[in-house]
Amino acid sequence: MPEIFLDGAARLLVLLHGLAAIVLIGATTHHAIIAVGYLRGKRKVRLGRIYGATIAVTYAITFVFGLLAYPTFRYHTRALYLDRYERWASNLFDMKENFAALGIPLVIAIFVLSRRMNPAEDKLLVGPYVGFSLLTAAIVWFSVISGLLITMTRGV
Repeated sequence: MPEIFLDGAARLLVLLHGLAAIVLIGATTHHAIIAVGYLRGKRKVRLGRIYGATIAVTYAITFVFGLLAYPTFRYHTRALYLDRYERWASNLFDMKENFAALGIPLVIAIFVLSRRMNPAEDKLLVGPYVGFSLLTAAIVWFSVISGLLITMTRGV
């Protein structure tokens, strides 16, 4: 059997990946609610900044833990099981990862805009900001639900 990077720590990494995803799903959902409030005249700017920063940090943490766990997943779970017996789960994993990668520029935009934008003064930026927030929340929800389905099929 080949030696796999961080193979012995894979379960812990997947657990930390999941815990970070829980924080991320909460932060993106709450941030989307705050951002939609900007359209309705509710200006909880400080809370939007807090959630914007929380999203940026937890997205990065979730991404890094996923990257560190991937070599073990790739060999033990994906290659030996999913690609052979559960192709739908393997394909879903690819979709999840592609969407997660597409979320990176959105998260950066949310972080920057949450720091710079004043919804009362920068009315032209509120629409795109809300769109970024809703799209990021959708990507995170899709990723978390997909990850749970894949993990239920066969864990690390």
